[in-house]
Amino acid sequence: MGPTGGVSTGHHLTTSAALAILLKGGNAFDAGVASLITGGVLEQDLYSLGGEALVLVYPKKDHKVTAIVGQGWAPKAVDVDWYLSRKKDLQGAGLDPAVVPGALHAALTVLEKWGTMSFEQVAASAIGYAEGGFPMRTSTHRAIQNQLKFFEKWPGNKAYWLKPDGSLYKPGETIKLPTLARTLRRMVEAERAAKGKGRAAGIAAARDRFYKGDIAKEMVAFLQKHSAPFDASDFADYYARIEEPAKTTYRGYTVYKHGFGSQGPVMLQALNILENFDLHAMGYGSADYLHTVIEAIKLAYADRDTYYADPAFVQTPAEGLLSKAYAKERAALINPKQSSTTFIAGDPLKYDSKVKQWPFWKANVQDAGTPRTGAPPDDSSGIVKDTTHMAVIDKDGNIFDVTPSGGWVPGAVILGDTGIGMSVRGEQFWLDKTHANQIRPRARPRYTLTPSLVFKGDTPMMGLGTPGGDNQDQTILQAFLSIVDFWDEWYPNLHAALERPRAQTMHFYGSFWPHTAGFNQLNVEATIPDAVYNELKARGHDVSRLRPFGMSGCATAVMIDPATQNRFAAADPRRDCYAIAS
Repeated sequence: MGPTGGVSTGHHLTTSAALAILLKGGNAFDAGVASLITGGVLEQDLYSLGGEALVLVYPKKDHKVTAIVGQGWAPKAVDVDWYLSRKKDLQGAGLDPAVVPGALHAALTVLEKWGTMSFEQVAASAIGYAEGGFPMRTSTHRAIQNQLKFFEKWPGNKAYWLKPDGSLYKPGETIKLPTLARTLRRMVEAERAAKGKGRAAGIAAARDRFYKGDIAKEMVAFLQKHSAPFDASDFADYYARIEEPAKTTYRGYTVYKHGFGSQGPVMLQALNILENFDLHAMGYGSADYLHTVIEAIKLAYADRDTYYADPAFVQTPAEGLLSKAYAKERAALINPKQSSTTFIAGDPLKYDSKVKQWPFWKANVQDAGTPRTGAPPDDSSGIVKDTTHMAVIDKDGNIFDVTPSGGWVPGAVILGDTGIGMSVRGEQFWLDKTHANQIRPRARPRYTLTPSLVFKGDTPMMGLGTPGGDNQDQTILQAFLSIVDFWDEWYPNLHAALERPRAQTMHFYGSFWPHTAGFNQLNVEATIPDAVYNELKARGHDVSRLRPFGMSGCATAVMIDPATQNRFAAADPRRDCYAIAS
């Protein structure tokens, strides 16, 4: 808790970089962009600057929330037929699932429009760590160790991540990333050269050098040398889309998410459904509570896998999907004593004034109750690829919230001497012309990354997010409910609200290639009492236990306390996330 600001991110040095900007007089957007760039150096087992960044901002002067879609797009040369005719797939490693890096465009768009500092100022920590080195953390070491076979195919990755003698950096040893530092330095040079035209022109020049200048030429030359279907225009034409967020209300709160090009509205749909139940009376973590929350999420996932896709290509029935009447209809499908073993999308079109036909595949699995095979998972936080999250709030009440990912150590190819690991987010497309989320020229995949902003009434209150792939909105939903429905049980220690045990359904088609389903599977943390675990089993859930704090994700949050206007910052203990208030 503090009177003026709060930062919560996935790495203590990332948090430190953002806090340093606040202490120098920068606003939440300066600090947020600093965290985004610094995290892209330090947290590359989770996210790199060749990945994507999905941002929500609340600039107090604008009095509204805006979404910045820093999700890269596919090259204009590809579509479903391009892949199928070449017998290629979108397995998430190498260059076949590559999309244009979007994170830096999003970061510099935020900085240009809402920040006060220069790119050079906010990138200083990132450049310092890339040039001078930083301690290898255990999770990054583990990711590199697991990718040694992949590195054999891509010598540039080996040179980037290993010592000159080919050995691994051990946890705690200092690693330097000179090629990435040089790329960032070149962007600073471009900004300095345009300094006389003003701050915004300098930031645009830095961005242009990456997407249109010599850095882009080097990246495209490497891609073309390795037969990837990109040309210079795929980078030069790319932009981070600025759009209105999706939103809904829940018991006096307003929740903002990215739109239907993301999985963010899953949480909004689930909240609309859950508003029909008295969760507080059930009690957090009870069998009734967990069963109801999970069944609501399952219904939302069926709609996600049917209707969500890039709005540049697909007209999603957004109005219908977020209709309270539609949610009431969906809520009536929840059997309080039995797990649903179907996976059937609803019909939101009758609640939508604009969309009256749906030409694509629709989820209609009548028997989705097949038991899982193999041993139960030991720890769902040990997923191969993951994400990070940054949330910042400042003294003026500006809020920055971002979920960046991609370009990871696992599967991302380092593009020559640029130090940029190419995003493989194309693995979230489908190679199926009947599916709304199919790969198309210059389409953005329906992404899992899902930042959140929460207002109490019309007053901004909280930024909240998490890593975790498909599990992100389940983590955010449960953290949000823990905060707002059970306020008196944690206040004022926001950490306590994030520590509570969680459950996780796998009742959906995975967003990552090959889109495997986990129908009726439910994971719960070991701190869920035996009586609750047994009751969930009795209701038909295929339940497995994870270790305490073993759930995928690490919720990070910043808040303006509605009662005192103090700033809260919190991070749950499921990973090495770090929060600080000032």
